[in-house]
Amino acid sequence: MAAIPSQLTSLDFFEIKESIKSYLRTRNEFSDYDFEGSAASYLIDILAYNTYYTAFNANMALNEAFLETATVRDNIVKIAKQLNYTPASIKASKACLDVTVQTLIGLNGTTYPSTVTMKKGDVFVASNASDSFTFVLLKDLEKNVDPGTGIAKFENLLIYQGNLLNYNYTVDYTKKQDYIIPSEDVDVGLLTVTISPSEGAEEKDAYNQASNVTGLNSTSRIYYLEESDDLRYRLIFGDGVIGRKLIDGEYINIEYVRTDGPEANGADDFQFIGRITDSDGRFIAPDNIGITTKEKAGQGEESETPISVKYNAPRSFATQNRAVTEADYENIVREIYPQAASVTAFGGEKLKPPVYGKVFIAVRPKTGTTLNDSTKKTIENQLRKYTIASILPEIIDPINYYVIPRSYVYFDGNKTQKTPAEISSNVLRAMDQWNKANAPNRFDNRVELSKFGSMIDNADDAINGSVTQFTMGQNIDQFAFDNVFTQPLNFGNPIANPGKYTGGDKEGNKCTPGFSTVKTGTFYATGYTDDVVNLINTGDDDVTNGLVSTIAVDDGDLALVPVSIRDDGLGNLMLTTIKDEQEIILDPNVGNVDYGSGDVNVGPLSIAATPDGTTRVPVEVVPEGGTIGIPEGVDPTLFNPTVNAFDFREVDISIPTFDPFNFKGFNFGDTTGINIIDYPTDAFEYPVDDSCF
Repeated sequence: MAAIPSQLTSLDFFEIKESIKSYLRTRNEFSDYDFEGSAASYLIDILAYNTYYTAFNANMALNEAFLETATVRDNIVKIAKQLNYTPASIKASKACLDVTVQTLIGLNGTTYPSTVTMKKGDVFVASNASDSFTFVLLKDLEKNVDPGTGIAKFENLLIYQGNLLNYNYTVDYTKKQDYIIPSEDVDVGLLTVTISPSEGAEEKDAYNQASNVTGLNSTSRIYYLEESDDLRYRLIFGDGVIGRKLIDGEYINIEYVRTDGPEANGADDFQFIGRITDSDGRFIAPDNIGITTKEKAGQGEESETPISVKYNAPRSFATQNRAVTEADYENIVREIYPQAASVTAFGGEKLKPPVYGKVFIAVRPKTGTTLNDSTKKTIENQLRKYTIASILPEIIDPINYYVIPRSYVYFDGNKTQKTPAEISSNVLRAMDQWNKANAPNRFDNRVELSKFGSMIDNADDAINGSVTQFTMGQNIDQFAFDNVFTQPLNFGNPIANPGKYTGGDKEGNKCTPGFSTVKTGTFYATGYTDDVVNLINTGDDDVTNGLVSTIAVDDGDLALVPVSIRDDGLGNLMLTTIKDEQEIILDPNVGNVDYGSGDVNVGPLSIAATPDGTTRVPVEVVPEGGTIGIPEGVDPTLFNPTVNAFDFREVDISIPTFDPFNFKGFNFGDTTGINIIDYPTDAFEYPVDDSCF
């Protein structure tokens, strides 16, 4: 009896080939199949190749049927469509201008024209560092002319980068009804759809985009949008029950903007290329048009990535247009405020002390780090349409949280011609891709050391292994200069306890640790000058228990010395400086550390100045474990990664594990100058009453 193949799921060519040979060994008709040069061996190769490709294609096809495993964008979009999710389109960069028009005396020879009209379409060109771009006006704008001066002003004129295009369909139910916008790179937020009884009819009925069926009836003038193939969008109109059904012969006019998205961000120096006419029908010459840029081009975005679609689609479906769970709040905020890069929500009951009846939503905008109060209030008001009556939503700023990786990579120079610098660049590029891939769910993400290490090892075929050390950073930023303050910081992860690395005497007294796991950047503390440092360093009587007495405090004529804070390994924070390459403890108690909970409490302390003039001082800590958990309301940022690559054939090096005695932080022990952590500090200003946007 012939053998039955057992490896029916194999995707390996050689396993398939061996399975065929195993079967032939049960038959007497063939004898030369084990000879590689025989005709039978070639036929076996062909059969194995055919089976391999068939199995591979079947496996890939099955993977593409599920959202989690799909890789082709068109397939991801089709699955997301089943969840009533439409990927976000490309967003046109926009700019805000003030345009002044000087008119001429009218045809009557005595007065200026009453109005001027700027025609829609291509109206301006502008350039950034890479290219020049065209900007459009979406509709005709009319402004009154000052009868005394003849000047008309277009204030806060909002224009969009791209080209304003039209496409038309005539409804014909004898054919398939497929209304596709024929261009790629269309900003669907700027789409205008009108329906006329026939081509050439002056009557036009405006239709609006709908996202759900709530409140719709058989006469609602609506359309739905869905992404079609090749990043094009399809319009779907009502069926006579949900939305008005179109009638044979009606004329569909689609007006849209095809744009370059973020490529136009930063464009400035606008030049007018459009048409402005006065009420007498005369064109205004370009020399009579003045342009002032209020806000240069910005906020252009690429279309939603497949990774983002895979993350957002099921969560949007689960929300069902109501805010009950924390995930509901997150998804609805993303719809309300598309400029959100990441969102996290958590109930007030999780706080210490708990705040009942509130849901806190932390939002990180795509531009800058925080929202202004006006934007927060706008989002809160829109959220209330979806919330339970007894729950009050509150928009807050996310806690800035920095994950700082230092990686040591060793590679085999026999496998590559690349230099260590090129290997390091490949690893940094992989880190950047990993960071972008995790951007949609950054708030809820854990930074897993094992996955991070695997990503590094796969960055280049020549890499044999790696070791990564994480530290975490936050800012002391709740203070005003020369005012005493305290500020708690929670890192949400246990901090390495130096006391675990020290021994003790026979009486059980622990030795004082010789290193720190909590250290700050440099700053200037009120009252600590060279004179004061000298007093402390010499043990002057005006210094008691390491604290400067009121007698010893300088009158301020001398320059303040740079200082920093570190822990003493026993849970206390100390204020220190460097004098003649020696550390001097200025104050042994300026806060405390709870190593188990990750709480760092700074103060009481008074800061006189910082090297960069900002009210922030960076704090860096060493976590107890490799994996970093992300606390509630925290937005982690992969910050300032460093990669050290070594060819193990040439460099006799053992990849180090964390050495607590060699932890220096960014600034501690620097005797060559002031070195600060360059954390991002820019704040995003969202539309307010006097804003163009």
